[in-house]
Amino acid sequence: MATVTKKSNVSIDKVLRLQTRLDLIFDVDLINDFIDVRNAMVLDITDNKIIITQSDPPILKSMVGRSLEATFVSRDMVTSEVTRWGWRCQILDFMPKYRLHQDDPDSESMQALALSRPTVGGLTETNARMDYRLSIGTDKKITIQTHPSFGRVSLLDFSAGGVLIAIPTPPQAKVGMRLWFTLFFPLPSSSGQQTTINGEAEVVRVTVNDGEHIAKVGLKFLDLDLNATRALQKAINFYMLEEQRNRNRNLL
Repeated sequence: MATVTKKSNVSIDKVLRLQTRLDLIFDVDLINDFIDVRNAMVLDITDNKIIITQSDPPILKSMVGRSLEATFVSRDMVTSEVTRWGWRCQILDFMPKYRLHQDDPDSESMQALALSRPTVGGLTETNARMDYRLSIGTDKKITIQTHPSFGRVSLLDFSAGGVLIAIPTPPQAKVGMRLWFTLFFPLPSSSGQQTTINGEAEVVRVTVNDGEHIAKVGLKFLDLDLNATRALQKAINFYMLEEQRNRNRNLL
C-alpha cells in the first residue's frame, strides 16, 4: 500500500491563501546529510508570482534564480480532509524593503521574496514536509520487523521521526507500548551490505477503520544511536532526491 503522487489541475488561487505557511524545500545535501527546508508565509498572490516573507533560515540575495519545491497544507472546509500541495518554482526576486500596503508610503517595510507560480497543469499533491516522510512502494523494497505478536507487518511510510505500519486486525498494538524494530533498506552500507537500522520505538497511535482488515499503527523512534540516525538520514536523503527527480520528470 503506497500513496501515489498525483497531478492536479486545481488552480493555486483556489487553495492557497494569504498568511499560509510554506515549507520551502531546496536540494538535499547528501554530503552533509541534511534536508534544507525553510519556513515562510504568503504575503501576496499576483498573476505571475507569489510574494512571501523572508524565510527561516533566511534566503540570501545571491540565491535568486535557485530552484526549489514550495509546499503547503490545505484543509477542505466540507470534509476537513488535509492535503499537502507543492510546485516546483524559482526565486524570482529579493526585495529588501517590500511594503505590504503598496499604496501607503508610511506602512512598515520588510524583507520579502518573489516565487514563480506553478506552470500549466496546476499543483501537485505531495508528501513533502518538515520531517520528510516517504511513502513505501514495492519498488523501494524497504521492510520492517517489529513485535512478533503483530503478525504480518507492512511498512506504509517512514521519516526521521518514526514509521507508519499496517498490521492485521484486531491490532495487538496499544498506545504507549514500547518495542524493538529493525528496518531493512536495499541501499548498500559502508561495508557493502544491505543497510539495517535497529532501535526502540513507541506506539503513538492506532487507527482502525470499519470494514478494513488492517490497522494503521504509528511508531515514534526513541533515542536512536548515532550510527542508526546517520544511516536513516542517508536513506531519507536518497529516496527524497529520487522522488524529487521523478516529480520533475513527470512535470516535463
